[in-house]
Amino acid sequence: MMIGTMFGWALAVQAVAVDEAPGVPSQFESFVEELAESGQFEGAIHIVSADGPVIDRAFGHADVAQARMNTPETRFHIASITKAFTATLVLGAMERGELSLADPVTRWVPELDADQYGDVTLRHLLEHTSGLMRDHTEALGGADNSPEAMIEALNAVGPQSAVGERYNYSNSGYALLALVLERSTGETYADLLQDRILAPAGLSATSYGLPENSDLLAVGLDMPDLVSRLPVDPTSFRGGLPGASGIFSTARDLVRFGQALEHAELLSADSLALMLAGIEEPGSDGDDAMGWMRVGLGEEEYAWVATGASDGYLSMLMIDNREPDVFAAAVQNNTRAGRSGSLGLLRGVLYITELGRPESAAIPATPLADFLTVLHTQGPEAARAFRDTLDMSEAPVASAADFQALGAPDGGVGETAFAWAPATADAGEEWLELGFPALADARFLDVHFTQIPDALQSVQLSSGPALDAVEAERLSSEAGAPVIRFTLPGGSGPEQIRLELETAHTPGWPQIDAAALIDAAGEAHWAISANASTSAFLSGGVAPHDLPSDAILGKLAGQLDEQGQGDMAERVRAFLAAYPSDAAGMP
Repeated sequence: MMIGTMFGWALAVQAVAVDEAPGVPSQFESFVEELAESGQFEGAIHIVSADGPVIDRAFGHADVAQARMNTPETRFHIASITKAFTATLVLGAMERGELSLADPVTRWVPELDADQYGDVTLRHLLEHTSGLMRDHTEALGGADNSPEAMIEALNAVGPQSAVGERYNYSNSGYALLALVLERSTGETYADLLQDRILAPAGLSATSYGLPENSDLLAVGLDMPDLVSRLPVDPTSFRGGLPGASGIFSTARDLVRFGQALEHAELLSADSLALMLAGIEEPGSDGDDAMGWMRVGLGEEEYAWVATGASDGYLSMLMIDNREPDVFAAAVQNNTRAGRSGSLGLLRGVLYITELGRPESAAIPATPLADFLTVLHTQGPEAARAFRDTLDMSEAPVASAADFQALGAPDGGVGETAFAWAPATADAGEEWLELGFPALADARFLDVHFTQIPDALQSVQLSSGPALDAVEAERLSSEAGAPVIRFTLPGGSGPEQIRLELETAHTPGWPQIDAAALIDAAGEAHWAISANASTSAFLSGGVAPHDLPSDAILGKLAGQLDEQGQGDMAERVRAFLAAYPSDAAGMP
């Protein structure tokens, strides 16, 4: 029995099937049904090929309070898939001669500081190589958003990297593109979307902003404690500005959008090729494009995928223009339960319908959800046996928690769950405090990052002056990860340090993997305690696919308390008190 069945969130097993062709692949249909039954898919899926429909199904509730089920006509927020629509509008405006990709953005938005953004072109914005911060909304600190406020925030924060230097995903860049479209054409983004994409392609179930008929809307859900189903505000999509997010659609309409692009109904073949050309700058592996990313299907063979995620909603659109031209879309309205399922669904589409390798498609495991079910139905002894039989060695026990900076480095290079990261990528000042064993003769402090070391500004010692990162030595670990080495003043080593970071001017999440005091013999003494200003681990709830480590279970108990699930929270805490884990990697 899954926890979803027990607590009522795996309602996705109540499915709506419509007009399915006799040739629907039974393997893929069974795969999707199993995802739904495990509580990892609640929404709609639509796949067609040149040979005809493959699957057209809907699962679960559009609105639990009204007992309204999802159908293929139900509309979902598609979040960042909006960027694929925006890129299409920009390239269409280019074809009409209304703008050029070589235009400086300051031509259309002269309020931007020319000294900071004068070299940024529309192409840089499309390709995420402008150097802009990821989300200007973080700099606004919750204030009402508007084009004027966005421009003010961008001018105040400045670029995070030199223009054209690297790929740095930016929602703000696509919000600027929407503003450029409005100023270059004299029409609103919503009108451009309707006149140039929705009407020509026949996307009658798509809109910028909420559908007029609320009965067509899927209410997005979050489940921070795996039990409570919390509806999200559907008007709270990122930033409140068009361009990067904000379109609501159906799986059927997304497929139709993909078909219209592929069949040159919206753009010329040359413009489509330009949109899908890989971005080669550092920070991208060449598989990122203008609003899309490519997935390898074989030697020089690719599918193109656009994805979206926002509070309460997940979405995916795939185009495979090899014979027989497969188009797939899925939309979901259960963020927490569906995140692992969303990745599993994409793998299922690729391996079952595209590559003929169903054995490679697997339903993602849900160990934390299963643990909670066992604890509730069979008691703590059975839950202990369940946990102790899990292989925890190769999976993260938490996402970027402060304790991930303890001990020797284990995060590798790049974004990882095994190194501390602040809750947001570019909100400003952050800090990480670390404690060390007493050491008589410490010569150096080595701070091991997995990425973005330039965010570190200084180190405050428990005694003595602050150390400026500008004067520190830049090294690399054996794995190639960045290390910043500070020379310590003479005397005994500090038992406490405070690493001070500034994230507003650096691209992406800085992540600290470890820190060590280095003695006269060159031996490393790793940090033994940690505390942070914020943590990506603490910035949200738990997910079904998390592992039941002590840290995760402690967080789960807190989330249960917050949502009024006190009885279940006490069961989890009692389990932790009776059976603290001593498994490796489980603090």
